[in-house]
Amino acid sequence: MFASKEPIGKHGAAPKGQAKDKEDQTTPYNVGYAGANASAAAASKREKKRNAGKIAGIVIAVIIAVLAAVYFGGYAFFTSHFFPNTMLGTKDVSYKSADEAADLANEIGSDYSVTVVGDGLNFTIDSADAGVTVDGSSVATSALDDNNAWMWPVEFFRIHDETSNLSTKFDEGGLGTVVATYVDDFNATAAEPVNASVAFSDADAAFVVIPESAGTKVDLPSVISVVTAAIPAMQTTVQLDASQLVQPTVLSDNAALIAARDTANDYLKADFDLVLGSTAIRVGEVSPVEIAQWVGIGEDLAVIFDEEAMYAWIDTLADSVDTVGTTRTYVGADGSTYTSSGGTYGWKVNRDDLKADIQEAIAASRTEALTIPCDSEGYTWTGQGQPDWGAHAEVDISAQHAWFFDANGTLLWESDMVSGKTGHSTNIGIFRILYKKSPATLTGDIVASTGQPEYQTPVTYWMPFTSGGQGFHDATWRSNFGGSIYINSGSHGCVNLPYSAAEKLYSLIETGNAVIVHD
Repeated sequence: MFASKEPIGKHGAAPKGQAKDKEDQTTPYNVGYAGANASAAAASKREKKRNAGKIAGIVIAVIIAVLAAVYFGGYAFFTSHFFPNTMLGTKDVSYKSADEAADLANEIGSDYSVTVVGDGLNFTIDSADAGVTVDGSSVATSALDDNNAWMWPVEFFRIHDETSNLSTKFDEGGLGTVVATYVDDFNATAAEPVNASVAFSDADAAFVVIPESAGTKVDLPSVISVVTAAIPAMQTTVQLDASQLVQPTVLSDNAALIAARDTANDYLKADFDLVLGSTAIRVGEVSPVEIAQWVGIGEDLAVIFDEEAMYAWIDTLADSVDTVGTTRTYVGADGSTYTSSGGTYGWKVNRDDLKADIQEAIAASRTEALTIPCDSEGYTWTGQGQPDWGAHAEVDISAQHAWFFDANGTLLWESDMVSGKTGHSTNIGIFRILYKKSPATLTGDIVASTGQPEYQTPVTYWMPFTSGGQGFHDATWRSNFGGSIYINSGSHGCVNLPYSAAEKLYSLIETGNAVIVHD
């Protein structure tokens, strides 16, 4: 009933011999089983990896194929169509074909207009005015050439402007005519440009350079140029600026202009009195005030004189100085007051010579007095209307008497006389002795019927005072002088004197002395 009992070790452990036997009996079996399982697991794992690799390869291949299809599809599309976000002028040609873009380009050409603004101008020229045409096919082809189809995945997201490919043809002559119409109409009331100039400044008391200014007039060729440049680029607005204004041709820094200013200022250094004759009677002055009104700058930028202004000033001066032919009041030999006018004696300014002398004096910065050149001079000058003679003869037609006074008014000579008869009266006025001659032959006018002088009369003393042949001379053929002889038996205009009286007068009177003839 009871199995034989083997001794049991401490804590129930089997005897050492028994345990070892059991271990020895089971070890080969366990080792074989575990190795088989491990090999199977490793093989399964390897198979799974191989399957996963195949699947991944397939997926990658599919993705690559899809991407390639998409890429090449996009490339094919964008070789004939425009990228998104593409503008051609005012038209959106995104995804448009070349033909569609060509149609839009043609529309742009027909609808095109350019507005010109600035410098006071504001006008619009349309395609019809300018003769604008657009070759849509060429524009579309040129614009499409800009498409980098190979880079479409990148270009797809960018903004594209193909406006620069809009090429136009237009009628330059017709365009110029249209622009000229607007510009010419504007310029009709526009201000001309003003060149830099030289003018006298009261504030500076000197000549200064006045800066140039452009004015408001527009330069037609310049406007046509900028509009012509805008149309090929299909610009819709042209903004004009100051460079399109008609520009001055002489600027403030012009060397010739500056030199002219300096010369004009040198002229202002002149300041001189104007005097009459050897007595140097002062009758006027040329000062910087007058010079500033006469000096100017010519078109060649040389300093010039305003001759019109100078003559106006000289005329005023001469009119106040000249006494020849003017009315003068004086006291005669008989104590009576007379007024006489006409004749050739007195002061007569040579206006042309005076202008030339003044110009020369100004250019030389003269400060010494300048003697006025005169065609005729008096002895003295105290103003118009006053006696301007020194030694003089007086002839009283009514009294038939003549006198001669020295420069101090002292009576040196007097005599009865016979003057011109009716029809040949002696000229009234104030004259001068032209010359003296002894002896002389008096010759009358040529008689047409005979071709001979009316008379030829020898005299010893001849003292003419008119260019017409009137003068003092001896008249030995007369025995009586004075009274009323002259009325019917007078001379041909001369003052006939007794021989001794003529001789005495001839010794006293000098060429240039005044001869006063009055009624």
